[in-house]
Amino acid sequence: MIHIRSNYPGGNIKVVSLDEVVRLEQDIRDSYWWFYWNFCIRCEEEREIVFEFMHGEVVGPWGPAYSLDGMNWTWLGEQSVMNSKSFVYRFDSNNPEVYFAFSLPYQLQHFETFYEKWKDYAVVHRDTLCLSEQKREVPLLLIGNKDAPQHIFFSSRHHACESTVNYVLEGLLELYLEEHARSEFLDQFCIHYVPFVDIDGVENGDQGKGRMPLDHNRDYIEHSTYAATPAMMRYVSTLQPVVGIDFHCPHKWGERNDHVFFVKTGTEADRRIERLGRLLHDLTQGIASNREIPYDPANDIEMGEEWNEPFPNCSSFMIQHSVPLAVSMEIPYFGLVPMQYTADSLRRLGRCLGQALQIYLRESYK
Repeated sequence: MIHIRSNYPGGNIKVVSLDEVVRLEQDIRDSYWWFYWNFCIRCEEEREIVFEFMHGEVVGPWGPAYSLDGMNWTWLGEQSVMNSKSFVYRFDSNNPEVYFAFSLPYQLQHFETFYEKWKDYAVVHRDTLCLSEQKREVPLLLIGNKDAPQHIFFSSRHHACESTVNYVLEGLLELYLEEHARSEFLDQFCIHYVPFVDIDGVENGDQGKGRMPLDHNRDYIEHSTYAATPAMMRYVSTLQPVVGIDFHCPHKWGERNDHVFFVKTGTEADRRIERLGRLLHDLTQGIASNREIPYDPANDIEMGEEWNEPFPNCSSFMIQHSVPLAVSMEIPYFGLVPMQYTADSLRRLGRCLGQALQIYLRESYK
């Protein structure tokens, strides 16, 4: 007997048939075609099951993300991949229930676990940006001296499915918290972090990208559709940060989408983005391990190139409001051999980004 469900935070699946081959589709909901899916299956029999997706190529190069508890995720592995539409898994009696997902999920409970670890530190403060349409609190985390002379703003999950970015931000924040006892960085700079702009979409398991009538990152307009975007605009306008980075994931895979990159703005901010990029390049290119994630500025996308056009989005709003270094940063879902993405390697990338940002800020604001 097979039972498939998605009634948990981040769940997303449509079951087409439960024959010899389990046929599935990602639930598009109110987005255009996108690739996110996440489901739990219980099978009491010791048997091999083939899972085939009927709505596009949505199985990545390392197979699905895999978990036994819905919290701790790894990759099922290349050996599980039959093709970009199907994978295979052998159930055993010790673990009859498993979770599979398109990429490494990161839900509100992951953030709560991170916050629980650090909440008693004097430089950690939690607030609420606003309430969502479904009356969820949109978390706002402050790291550092709230009365610091300079401020840094980070945001993520304007598009609900773009989950790898949160692991990067965990690594970045952990670096600063661990160093605080011997560093004055968090005295001079306070970090303001909104981990889930579209928290309803994150918890409901929506695609989020291209949501109708607007997705959250196209809602930086006079008459906004969602509660979070005007709250973000008010907060950034009042804060006047010296750095504002909005974190995203690109398309599912292929070419630039397999690499970390910055989205250039066509403004004076690009000079500062390039300086930060050179620092990050130097910190990641010298890594010896073949499981670390590098950054190469050659992968950055210029304004006017491919899809990078001037839209009313978070980073353009920050530029318009005179944030000196305002940019979108793209973190892929999978990466390439030998830089396969894991929760830990993404956190280590975050630590490198944190180091690069420290150097940039110390140069700029002595």
